[in-house]
Amino acid sequence: MVNGGIVDLVTFVAVLMLLSYLSRELEIWRISNEIEMHLKLFKASKDSATASVIRKLGELLSKSKSRINLSELESRVNLLIESVIIPVENLDPFGLPKKIKYLLSNVDRTLEDQIKKVVPEAEKSDIEILSSLIHLARELNIVYKAINHNYSLAKRFKSYWLLLQLEALLPFLAEVVKAYEGALEALMRQIPIGDSVGPLVVSMLTRELKGEPMELGVEDTIAHAVEFEGRRLFLIKAQGPGSNTGKIDEALRRIMVTWGSSISLAVTIDAMVKFEGEISGSIAEGFGVAMGGTGAEKYAIEEILSEYGMRTYAILIKMSEEEAMMPLSKELYEACIKAKERLKAVVLEHVPPGAAAIVVGVGNTIGVH
Repeated sequence: MVNGGIVDLVTFVAVLMLLSYLSRELEIWRISNEIEMHLKLFKASKDSATASVIRKLGELLSKSKSRINLSELESRVNLLIESVIIPVENLDPFGLPKKIKYLLSNVDRTLEDQIKKVVPEAEKSDIEILSSLIHLARELNIVYKAINHNYSLAKRFKSYWLLLQLEALLPFLAEVVKAYEGALEALMRQIPIGDSVGPLVVSMLTRELKGEPMELGVEDTIAHAVEFEGRRLFLIKAQGPGSNTGKIDEALRRIMVTWGSSISLAVTIDAMVKFEGEISGSIAEGFGVAMGGTGAEKYAIEEILSEYGMRTYAILIKMSEEEAMMPLSKELYEACIKAKERLKAVVLEHVPPGAAAIVVGVGNTIGVH
């Protein structure tokens, strides 16, 4: 009886350990399959973005009736996509915004020069769109490589916990990749995206009030002066319909140097990431400079406005991070109309008759004239 009980106990423990081992192996197999499935999707998105860049270059070369060497074209595109942007050193934060701005400006100029070497006769808007397509393909390439790297490490060291972490990240990364795919579509069709709401509101107001162009001499940036209810408005946005965000700080500085004494308010209009459960297209208002990105340009704008003691106001259109990169939806377009009307009310409330205000449309101006 005693010996039989011991045998039964040992058998029970052995079966339990075997089932535990098999359960874990089955779980690893399930997670590995899910990661591999997503990796295939991410690779397909990366390859699609690369193919879009090559196709766009091919179209421009065909228009100029230039000879196309497909293998050389693919090699150049892959070289640009695989290029790395090395972050500036932040050990000493003094002068960091200036260094970041210089680095990004250098990256943009170099990339545009590389594109011009391939398609010398391309128009500026086409070069900007190609540049954005390359940046997009580079981001998708990084997402794919990062996931593949960590998955390979998990398999190499048989790390169950690393696999679990990757599985937990997959839904969020899939949303990001989906948004990049939407941005790819918008760039190829040259239509506004969610992040274009700021420039779109300014464009709407400029057309409605029949703004007069201002010659500021700032690259990729346009400004108009309009009269509204006895008040003068200076409207600034990036120059469309190409894909760029302009040099808002330079345009703002030049306007402040000439008309700063008469300006009493600076309003920025931009997209804002909403919380889950909030309605896309709802409008929020705030104080300060509404601008995302690296922070270098925002820092420069805040320096200018604080130098002149300028009051700041912000009108924000809420959307998800995915919507910000995808083609502009009907809800967001309608929100732009509401934001334009709210902007008028803000000007009437905060700017006295005879004074002036600056209105800045912050964001990517793709598809916005």
